[in-house]
Amino acid sequence: MRFPASLPVLLCALLFASYQTPEASTKATETVEGVVSTLVRDLPGGTGGLEVDKEGFVYSADFGSKLGAGSQGGNLLFKIHPVSGEFEIFANVLRGASGNAIGPSGDFFQSNIGANTISRITPAGEVSTFLKRELKSPVGIVIDEDGLLFVANCGGQRILEVTPEGEPAEICASPLLKCPNGITLDVDHNMYVANFGNGDVIKITPDGEASRLATLPGNNNGHLVHRDGKLYVVARSAHQIYEVSLEGKVQLLAGSGKRGHDDGPLLKASFSFPNDLAFSPDGKLLYVNENAQIEGPGGDLSPMTVRAIRLAEPQQE
Repeated sequence: MRFPASLPVLLCALLFASYQTPEASTKATETVEGVVSTLVRDLPGGTGGLEVDKEGFVYSADFGSKLGAGSQGGNLLFKIHPVSGEFEIFANVLRGASGNAIGPSGDFFQSNIGANTISRITPAGEVSTFLKRELKSPVGIVIDEDGLLFVANCGGQRILEVTPEGEPAEICASPLLKCPNGITLDVDHNMYVANFGNGDVIKITPDGEASRLATLPGNNNGHLVHRDGKLYVVARSAHQIYEVSLEGKVQLLAGSGKRGHDDGPLLKASFSFPNDLAFSPDGKLLYVNENAQIEGPGGDLSPMTVRAIRLAEPQQE
């Protein structure tokens, strides 16, 4: 079942340009400036987790129509073409589909905040329950190269480590965690967690020691991702995306701070309660999902829009 997306021809050309061959890209003579564009509007679901596979397809999960206890009823996971914006239902029978991640084997792991479970989804879209204990409002998931899962439990303020066989163990519980939402890993296996309950980004060492790394504006973070020694973090209620160094230096990446859906240069573009983010395989695009609505409370999550941030590139010889 496929759904056409109404995208301008110019947008398609812009996104296609980001997938140039190496030969074509070496001919660039000018700096490519960063820009935000819209991939698909009005996706019929609420802003849950966002992930990208090795082929570049984007997956956006349906959390449900609203925030709040008992409302996490979203049961869909959408697969989106990275150029055309066409989308299809990749999986269903979920419940409050929140954070997600793809493991080394290619299986997709989806947390269900409304059911306190984690689902395993095969590349063919077959869904089974991977974990259904020790979870309390699970959101973010990150997976290391050995297949270990690390899960942020918004409820209970704790982080779990889960073996590939589905055996969970608590590795961090700290008063610094305020509804831990997004979670990511660096190359040294330090974890970084974005709090939904405030603007803090928390660093957790491999032995479970937690400390405050940085604080973002808006007092309400979405998710975060690590790439090339930097963190990219959603300041959800500030309607902005930030870059944070592993030493805690904070720099605005995109978003004017005004709520909206204006495409354009990074600092002039606008967002509406962005939630999760994920990189394209080549690292040139950073995808973000957000509320399609630009008025009303931030707890109204559906429908959602998926944007593409093309990062600025240095001049090439």
